[in-house]
Amino acid sequence: MTVSSGVTVQADADAGLQAVLARVVEANERWERLAAQLREENAALRAENEWLRERDVRREAELERVSAELAVLQRLVFGRSSERVRPSSPAGEDDDGQDDQSGQGDGPGRRQPQKASPRGPGGRAGRRDYSHLPRVEVIWDFAGGGYCCPECSSPFEAFDDHAFEQVDWRVTVRVVVHRRRRYRRRCACAGPRTVTAPGPPKAVGKGRFSNGFIAMLLVERYVAGRSQNSLIAGLARQGAQISSSTLAGTCAAAGALLAPLEEAIVARNRDSWHLHADETSWHVFTPDDGDGPARWWLWVFIGADTTCFVMDPTRAGAVLARHAGIDTTTGQLRPAEDGGPRRLVISSDFYTVYASAGRKTDGLTNLYCWAHIRRYFVRAGDANPTQLAYWTRDWLDRIKALYAAHDELTDAWNASVAPAPGRAAVEAAARLDDAYTAWDTALEAIEVARQAQMKSPGLQQPAKKALATLDREWDGLAAHRDYPMISLDNNASERALRRPVVTRKNAYGSRTDAAARLAATIWTVTATAEQAGLNVLTYLTAYLDACGRNDGKPLTGPDLQRFLPWNASAADLHTWAQPPETG
Repeated sequence: MTVSSGVTVQADADAGLQAVLARVVEANERWERLAAQLREENAALRAENEWLRERDVRREAELERVSAELAVLQRLVFGRSSERVRPSSPAGEDDDGQDDQSGQGDGPGRRQPQKASPRGPGGRAGRRDYSHLPRVEVIWDFAGGGYCCPECSSPFEAFDDHAFEQVDWRVTVRVVVHRRRRYRRRCACAGPRTVTAPGPPKAVGKGRFSNGFIAMLLVERYVAGRSQNSLIAGLARQGAQISSSTLAGTCAAAGALLAPLEEAIVARNRDSWHLHADETSWHVFTPDDGDGPARWWLWVFIGADTTCFVMDPTRAGAVLARHAGIDTTTGQLRPAEDGGPRRLVISSDFYTVYASAGRKTDGLTNLYCWAHIRRYFVRAGDANPTQLAYWTRDWLDRIKALYAAHDELTDAWNASVAPAPGRAAVEAAARLDDAYTAWDTALEAIEVARQAQMKSPGLQQPAKKALATLDREWDGLAAHRDYPMISLDNNASERALRRPVVTRKNAYGSRTDAAARLAATIWTVTATAEQAGLNVLTYLTAYLDACGRNDGKPLTGPDLQRFLPWNASAADLHTWAQPPETG
């Protein structure tokens, strides 16, 4: 019994130990599974944490980019022009009290005075002179004429007048009745029995509008940029109820008369050796080849004495090639009229169409706009004013120095073209050499800074983008050295497009293809006339009068040549530069 009891106790102890060991093993396995699960969760959390960090970095970069774009857009919408006012002084820098403007109109190289002086002929000599305007005298007197003493009723004696002048502005729509005298024959000679005196020339035979009315309509509609509805409402305020279709038909008829004039301007513009070029969008509501509104493009090309507008459905290089005389098959400039090689210089922005034409076409030189590249640096400073304020200021100073050097180079070149004999010719040549040296120094300062800063690892992203653009367009920017007679910027074409842009804002665009091309025709004629210093209202009226004397047909031959500003006589140019006659 004793042995059997000991064996039983030992067996029970072993069974208990095995049970405990089994539970321990099971618990250990559970802990291992839990540890593995926790390791997996930890790895997932680490991966998620890494992803969140990368997302935060991306979001911070996106926030920085959006903030930079917002700063630029706010400057564009609410700020003053970057070509007139430099960014504010860096934080902590005291204002020295001097004008911070670095440009005036054509570029940032011209310093304005600390206080803008009055503009115009009256700025220095008091009030303007309006003696050339028609004068009307109005007599003012008391009711009944004269004045009596309020106490004794004794009449006052007239002794003088108190006179003062006012400038009055009246828009009058009137009906002019033309009475043509008729005469009847009283002799027995052969010939017509009655004759009628000639009447006023009518450019548009069908219709009741005078040539002066048509000229005013074209000027208000396209030069002033008023919409059709605005014109109709304005005429109605003057008591003339005219339908929209009537005005549209009159503009179309006048455009047909101006077509030969436009063709002559376009032909001369295409023969120019230098062109300012730019383009902007235009809307056509019911195009001929589409179901809805289409986005067209209005191109402008400015030569020495002509301005040409081209309305086209595309912004492709074919428009530039067609106008500039580039063969689309070979990609080369077509020969000149004498068969020799032709050269062309185009001032433009950085649009790829101009750059591509410059790379592919022999004899075509690109001159890129320094005002455009300057805006890149201004916007970089606006995007990060805290870190890039001094950097932007230094770059604007370098570009300002380049503008000043170019102004001196232009003046020296003009003086050297036709120098006076003797000592003056030597002085002109020396001045030109000094001007080229100053230009090279200013351009080298920009080149050195560009190369050094592009290698800087800590430069902000907006600054890198501005430097990358400067590096990409450097050849076209530096090429201005060989053309001192051409402006450093492309502001001429941008100013030419302002009038169509104002018209686009007021009228939203054109209804049809024909209306869009009509607008380009009229802008071509009026802008070329203004380029010659003519009064477009007087000029258009004279041209329409000539068409009226031509039985309402477009002019041809010598009659047309007379109205081309570069062929017109000095007397005609003087007459067309005056305001239209009144009465």
